[in-house]
Amino acid sequence: MALCLGQDKPQPTSAKPAPSLAAEPWVVFPGGDGPGKGKHVVFIAAEESYRSEESMPMMARILSRQGFKCTVLFALDPADGTINPQIKDNIPGLEALESADLLVAFLRWRELPDEQMKRIIEYTESGRPIIGIRNATHPFRYVKRPGSPYARFDSGSKDPRGGWGRLVLGETWVSHYGKNLVESTRCDVVPTDAQHPIFRGVRPSFWLADDVYGISESLAGDSTPVLLGQPLVAWSADAKVHPDKKPLPIAWTKTYTGKSGQAARIFTTTMGHGDAFHSEDFRRLLANACYWCMGLEARIDPRADLSIIGTYAPGPVGAKGLKAGVKPATLK
Repeated sequence: MALCLGQDKPQPTSAKPAPSLAAEPWVVFPGGDGPGKGKHVVFIAAEESYRSEESMPMMARILSRQGFKCTVLFALDPADGTINPQIKDNIPGLEALESADLLVAFLRWRELPDEQMKRIIEYTESGRPIIGIRNATHPFRYVKRPGSPYARFDSGSKDPRGGWGRLVLGETWVSHYGKNLVESTRCDVVPTDAQHPIFRGVRPSFWLADDVYGISESLAGDSTPVLLGQPLVAWSADAKVHPDKKPLPIAWTKTYTGKSGQAARIFTTTMGHGDAFHSEDFRRLLANACYWCMGLEARIDPRADLSIIGTYAPGPVGAKGLKAGVKPATLK
């Protein structure tokens, strides 16, 4: 696929050619031999809070090692081609969804042009699976163009209630239940789901540097909680349980049946801080969920190598944590 955003300045013939802008709007990690061979996973990293622009390429590299072809798309500044999640209306390369076997969505309050949004909704309605991470429960917010035909998917929508997030993933934005950056989380597998394929190789209880999101009184559709998050009183693994906060669902499975009539497997987790991905249990949970969503659970190896490739040192939470000036081509 190709998407031309401009032309590079001519380079001296003796210099190493610079990558063209046409190669920079996304990054592709080729697949190969392995249990994921022949499958294409598309990640959308477009939110300004939790460093998805760093965690999603890291996860893509890991899955690529298992044979999956992985494409990572970003919110880009059209002026210079750099990754900038403050740009709410530009995610180049969404045509990659045409060949995707799985969409991993990690995005927050985008207001995309109709031609870009159309590709996300076409994928959603196609019956193919989706994984939603953290603030993907509230991926769209229409402020400038409330008349768009896609404004109904706004996270505050009344029809469908909660917009795309609640309709497809099972929930929309509700609240921070655990205090952000203060109250970390003990993750406990729901005992009745301990044998679910997504937990192969995952410890039944593990700690994350992450906080629990609030949820509605009930999740939408056939959502089935599989992982509970117990808020702790501090941002450390040895912190005590918060005495006034009961555990809430932080991961669940679901199905969504769109216009195709085919029920797609959905997996959602409200965990997703950049530092949460230092946990091998969390990386394994997400990798296993990728297999399960695509109907490949028989190929899940509880001993698969899910170690981080290279260096992973995500910036801090919030807009100021963005590493400025980074282009997708530099992430290969």
